[in-house]
Amino acid sequence: MTRKERLMSQARLSEQGKLELVLDLNGDLLEGPTWDERIRKLHFIDIDKQLIHTYDPHAESEHGRHSEVKLPEPVGNIGLTEDPNILLAALRRSLVLFDLTKQKVVSEIASVPEEHGVEDYRFNDGKISPAGVFIGGRMHSTGAQLDGKHSHWYRLEWHKEQKKSCLVQLLGPDGVQLPNGLDWDDKKGVMYFNDSINNHNEPPCSTMWEYKTDDMGIPLDTHPSSEHTRKVKSMGFNKEGGVLDGMCLDHEGRIWTALCGGSAVVCLDPETGNELHRVSIPVSTPTACAFAGADMSVLYITTINDKSKGAGGLWSYHLPGLSGWSAAHIAKPLY
Repeated sequence: MTRKERLMSQARLSEQGKLELVLDLNGDLLEGPTWDERIRKLHFIDIDKQLIHTYDPHAESEHGRHSEVKLPEPVGNIGLTEDPNILLAALRRSLVLFDLTKQKVVSEIASVPEEHGVEDYRFNDGKISPAGVFIGGRMHSTGAQLDGKHSHWYRLEWHKEQKKSCLVQLLGPDGVQLPNGLDWDDKKGVMYFNDSINNHNEPPCSTMWEYKTDDMGIPLDTHPSSEHTRKVKSMGFNKEGGVLDGMCLDHEGRIWTALCGGSAVVCLDPETGNELHRVSIPVSTPTACAFAGADMSVLYITTINDKSKGAGGLWSYHLPGLSGWSAAHIAKPLY
């Protein structure tokens, strides 16, 4: 990027864009916005209502813009597969393939051991790396028991000889407590990851990490003292600030992350962690964000229902000149 382009980009971030309530769904816990550029539709989930929502911003009729399907269990995240009609869905203990057309689970890909927590635990945020590897974590389903005893962060590994997949632990209870947002900057060879609430630290804090990765987008090391690991930002807990939640990257590699409990989505400098831009939302609990649209210029934001107007709904934010890094990636191979 030239100096002129960098200055123009900084000038854009000093402006304010247009925030709009796109779908007033009165949902419970919306999460995981995932843009499929092949069909030009946005998928997102309602964890507690066990729903996958699909939004078509280009549909001519209001009736055709939104649809939903129900899953058999709470769903923590979704990912794209080679078939646009089939999504990878992370449930309580298992990763499954879910057919949107047939509205049913068609196969189970992998599951976590029982000793990693069964009752009251579920998958939380997860994504597919640019090379097609699923990475995601599990937490207590209500967030009420943040003792870290059963929190884990995994990657999905494919065993070609056995023709099956398994979940490999990247972080255990000593290293993660509430695994949340993640995304990759494959030009730098790094990924970013939010541990929303970690009581292992003193005082407890919300932390964003940068991990150097291999060619598959898998962290080389996750230990805090490793040369491959860097802390981008750490936030103490307070009612106004919220916690670091779901994230995405824009076309210049800047990080956009929801502040759940903080009524905002913020843009951060990935090198310093400094705030570059703030999208204030009239809902206290934004959960995640993703760039979408034909030119990746719309930032979609999911929310929790805090009983305020538009809570539990899908929001959009448009700032001229701003666009996303890339559309969601496709998981491969899975079967």
